Amino acid sequence: MISSSTVVNVDSVRERMKEDREELLGLLETEGPGEGLKKRYLGVCEQLLIVLVLSVVMIFFPILIWFCVKIVREHERAVIFRLGHLLQKRPRGPGLMFYLPFLDVCHLVDIRLKILKIPPHTVVTKDLVCTEVSVVCYYRIENVSVSYSSLAGVPDVLQALTQVSVREILAHHAFTDILLDRKRIAQEVQVTLDSVTCRWGIKVERAEIEEISLPPALQHNFAVEAEARRQAQVKVIAAEGEKAACEALKASVESLSGSPLVVHLRLLQLLHNLRSEQPAVVLNIPPDVLTQSIDLASLTRPANQSLTAADGPEDAPKDSPMM
Repeated sequence: MISSSTVVNVDSVRERMKEDREELLGLLETEGPGEGLKKRYLGVCEQLLIVLVLSVVMIFFPILIWFCVKIVREHERAVIFRLGHLLQKRPRGPGLMFYLPFLDVCHLVDIRLKILKIPPHTVVTKDLVCTEVSVVCYYRIENVSVSYSSLAGVPDVLQALTQVSVREILAHHAFTDILLDRKRIAQEVQVTLDSVTCRWGIKVERAEIEEISLPPALQHNFAVEAEARRQAQVKVIAAEGEKAACEALKASVESLSGSPLVVHLRLLQLLHNLRSEQPAVVLNIPPDVLTQSIDLASLTRPANQSLTAADGPEDAPKDSPMM
């Protein structure tokens, strides 16, 4: 059977990711906040239209007043375009807002913190491991005017930028480093995203690597490695137990070696315990162990001799004085 293998060139992958990121940034490149929102002067026709609308509003004030006000909530900001031009650099709100009907177009933008879940996408790590990573991004809109006039869809732009940034950052880290230093890598992703989105009026508060899927082959390798570590730990614990048992046995042998009587009594006690636990047990004991005599009389001979020596004169027969 002929097996085919694929060779991945890391340099080419990094260059391709870099080109994709540069292309994305080039497509999303906009003017700075000062240049893109500079004050524009209205033409003569536009000024005439404004005067005409104001006159109509003043004439039909009781009726048209309800079309000239809008309530902006606390978590919203209003961006107003008058005849296609951004009316003010600073958005309006919260509270009650007045605008001209027929000329002004009002857009409400939510400035609360939003969450963007990036779907799993394939990345190649430094050690050529292909894995799928899903990221969660928390962001909010700081400059409503710049964001609304610069980007058509904030979630789509942020998702594409996050995927490119994650691929570029993870290409410089090994797979084990990604698993161990996930928090630090997530902070690096957050800093990278915030440095790009700040020019669009978006603040990336936090980025988290939600899930990293392991390839099946890598899962098997990790399982084998973990099992080997557990077996090694069991062997170390067993060896430490045997060492402690040997030290205790050595101490007991040293304490019993000087007294043959204690050794013999210990042997009899062991046989008695075996008999009580298993009455039908059969032991093959050499005869010399059982017939080995321990001369108890010799152990007690000094005391007996002393007693005999002390009682000897009294027990000895005395001759009759008549003899």
